[in-house]
Amino acid sequence: MPNPVDDAPAAPGEIVLPCDPVPDPGLGARLRTFRRRVLYVSVVCFALALVVLWEHPPTAKRPIEELADGLANIAEDPRLEPYQTLENAEYCAEWELGSHGNASVSFELPTDADLLFFLSRGPSSGHINVIKGAETGPVQVNVTALYDDTEDLERTKVCRMGYAQEHGILIWAEPRHPHGDPRHDVQPTITVALPTNHSNFRDFTTDLALFSHHFDSFWDFFSGISFMAIRLKTSNAPIRYLGLIARALFIQTSNANIQGLFVGTDVFMQTSNAPIKLFALLFGESVGAESRAQIKTSNGAIETSLIMGSDYVDNVFRVLVETSAAPLTVNKPTGYGVDKRLSQMVESMEYYNMSFFLDASTTLGPAIVKISPEYEGTYDLQTTRSQAHVNETTDIHDPSGKGRHRTVNRTSEGGQQAEGFVYWSDDRDGEPPEGVARGAVKVTTTESPVTLYC
Repeated sequence: MPNPVDDAPAAPGEIVLPCDPVPDPGLGARLRTFRRRVLYVSVVCFALALVVLWEHPPTAKRPIEELADGLANIAEDPRLEPYQTLENAEYCAEWELGSHGNASVSFELPTDADLLFFLSRGPSSGHINVIKGAETGPVQVNVTALYDDTEDLERTKVCRMGYAQEHGILIWAEPRHPHGDPRHDVQPTITVALPTNHSNFRDFTTDLALFSHHFDSFWDFFSGISFMAIRLKTSNAPIRYLGLIARALFIQTSNANIQGLFVGTDVFMQTSNAPIKLFALLFGESVGAESRAQIKTSNGAIETSLIMGSDYVDNVFRVLVETSAAPLTVNKPTGYGVDKRLSQMVESMEYYNMSFFLDASTTLGPAIVKISPEYEGTYDLQTTRSQAHVNETTDIHDPSGKGRHRTVNRTSEGGQQAEGFVYWSDDRDGEPPEGVARGAVKVTTTESPVTLYC
């Protein structure tokens, strides 16, 4: 990214993102179908979300190590490149001074934008809150700022940016004097109010270093707000979302926690030196579609609860969970003290002939994985200086309703490794049917137990 002072601005214009789907005439119909599928299960997720959302996130730690390059810039959006400096601003708003060191500015952004974005450059830190707004109208953006004196405020600009169907806000702060006190930096709070009657947004991107993020729940029992892609990027600040619906979610921070509930097809998130708590409901969008979840941190616990389902056949779900020096848990959130009827609804959502691949790893912490009863495939558990365990649940009814019997085959067990495979067959002692190995579960840790519940 260019420096806001030294580098010349790039010319505005559209930049093609090869990783994103190309819009087509059927896009609106697919979004409506996607939202209908989400609506059917929203009551389940609202109840289960209470299990995984905590009111008091832990304090971030100091940096210790960096994540692998493979996920280093997962929330980067190259379309923001032309909007880094004031030269490309449509206009910069004048602060309206309030009392007690407060000032504010307001903007309106169109709901039909291909991209809504919020970015900051220079020495500023603050918060962004994305909330439900009025039923109709444009996207309302209000920026309030705390400042010590007007000179500090004048060095901080809030500007309307955009080109064609890309619209956003830039917070630009002049570089601090080498002997300046960072405690005098202006502290903006961005509040973005989305109109509730506009149910389908396209892309929403943030690039706000040192800004904490908070999102309302954008669904309810009868309607909701969905996105094509959401990219949230910050550093040294937490990200919390009460309920997001999108085809893809990308979250990136450091030294701070991530937690929330997501409904969609793909989710990628990373932090460092802090925990991640994720409840995800992943859908396969078409026959043979692949959905992915990648969750990475370091020196922080990961606790994920995953539901996977689809209206289509031959879906593939790939999940990567990685941390270090901390516990790791991958749950299948059936039950959990939830009302029995809701648990039955969760069971009815599960897709019985999907392919599920999980690679979960940590070090110096226990690893626990709970897989769905309908899973068929291999498992491989590994640890050092501890034990690998397989806990088989008996008296499991065939989720397909065909009266089949489940077998948990153990090719090796005891000590630091356990291997085998799981399958359903017509006879209790029957052989695995052809094509049964549709999945693979690998779980590793060091100097701590590793346990598979199946």
